[in-house]
This record gives sequence, C-alpha cells and structure tokens, in this order.
Amino acid sequence: MLPFTVLTAVAVPLEIAKIDTGMILPGRFMRRHRRPGHDYSEAFLHDLRFDEKGVPRPEFAMNMPAYAKAEILVTDSDFGCGSSREGAAYAVMDYGLRALIGPSFAEIFYGNCLQNGLLPVTLPEPVVHDLWAQLRNTPGATITIDLPNQQVIAPDGSAHAFEINQLRKERLVLGIDDIDVTLEHRAAIDAFEAKRQQAYPWLPNAAHVLAGH
Repeated sequence: MLPFTVLTAVAVPLEIAKIDTGMILPGRFMRRHRRPGHDYSEAFLHDLRFDEKGVPRPEFAMNMPAYAKAEILVTDSDFGCGSSREGAAYAVMDYGLRALIGPSFAEIFYGNCLQNGLLPVTLPEPVVHDLWAQLRNTPGATITIDLPNQQVIAPDGSAHAFEINQLRKERLVLGIDDIDVTLEHRAAIDAFEAKRQQAYPWLPNAAHVLAGH
C-alpha cells in the first residue's frame, strides 16, 4: 500500500449529496475481473460522467480539462452510502484519486477507503462549501492534505484541522494494511503451525491450504 503523508494535488468539486456506492461503481461493471490494465477507472461515477451513448458530459466538473489531473475529490454529504461493496473504494482509487474531502461519509465506505490506502477527510459543511467556491473560481487549484499534522490547506491558504483514528493514521502514513500487520507476527504464526502439526498431524497444514495443495 502506498504511504500517505502530505499530498498537494488538484482538487475537483462534486456538489451532489448522497452519492451511493451504486453510483460510484454501477453494478454492471462488477462482473469484470479487476486486474492491472482492466480496472474500475472507467466505471467510476460512470453514469454521471457519461451520457447514455457513452459520450462524456462536458458540463460535469470531472470531465473539464482543468481537473484532468485531480487526485482529491471534494464531495457532498453521505458519500458512499448504499451497499457495502468494497469495489466502490477500488473505483475511486483506480480513477487516480488519493483522497476525499466531505461533510460526511457512509461508515462502511469510510472503513473500506482507509483499508485500501484512500484517505477520506471529514470537514464541517460550511468549510466544504467554501472549498467548492474556491475550486469553482479557480479551476485547477490545489489543496494540500497534511496527514501527520491532520490539516487541510485550502487554495486560499486557510488551514482546517480534521480528526482521524490514530491507528488508521499510522497505517496510512506507513503504507501498511491488515496483511502487513499480520505478517509482522510471522515467526509466532510459523511456531504455532509447527506445534499444531506435531500435535494434530492429521489436520492440513495452513501453508499447504493457502498454496493450493
């Protein structure tokens, strides 16, 4: 997982409330097997970004040239509500975004983002509305997210503090996930497996199961 410390990037406003996971990643795209070169980048917010013929909607902010390199999405309230599909977080990341800023996020979606190295930042609604105004007035403007110091620096230079669980923060800064944390205990796991195999030799060895033997 890519470490997240300080990100300064173009930010794009998305002034639509209650965008659910079915809008973030329409179900018809989930039939695809996600792999390098065949990800969910096209699927991300597909029906908002494209019309029924697949033509990009020129009035939609994310299709405007000024926001083409955006890595931060400034959303409205309840972003990620709806189903618990983890693919919604994958779609956000596959599009090239590294962080989201909004007044609120659905709880499961919020957790899925953090689990996959995507930072969702919650700020008060008036602050988010002010960020939208700044981004509209200066398309292509950048926002800085300083995770170690838990601050968002707006285009006008104003600083806004945000809260985040300290364990989640540490994992993002280090770029580690649950698997990495588990593997820190590899020696203890191996010792347990060896002891169990000796005591119960008729049980399959976990390493063999994982290897498909």
